[in-house]
Amino acid sequence: MSGPGPAGAPAGTPPESPGTLGPSPTGSTWGRRVATVYLALAALAFALLFYELAAGQRGLGSIAISVLTAPWSAALALLAQSLGGALPEAGMRVVGFTLTGAAALLNARILYGMAARAERDVRGGG
Repeated sequence: MSGPGPAGAPAGTPPESPGTLGPSPTGSTWGRRVATVYLALAALAFALLFYELAAGQRGLGSIAISVLTAPWSAALALLAQSLGGALPEAGMRVVGFTLTGAAALLNARILYGMAARAERDVRGGG
């Protein structure tokens, strides 16, 4: 009797997982390059956002950081609305910058994995 694994495999053999669900390759040149460029753009957007905050205006920095942290920026906006009156303005800014920075790091890791897998596929190592 065969198990849930590959056809003809003995009972109790775990099913094969697709290669795309495995961990991303480590030490990827493409992945590092893409993640570094993304984080540099995010840092520039944060710098512009800090400048806008100090100048008391809104503009390109707010839009750029929202685009760069998509799709997490929509969830962060909903979280900010729910916390609205619970925190003072300075506390909301600290929470907002912290969560937005975490979203940028998450996106950098996702982009690293995508570029690393593309590099692996192009070089035929997978």
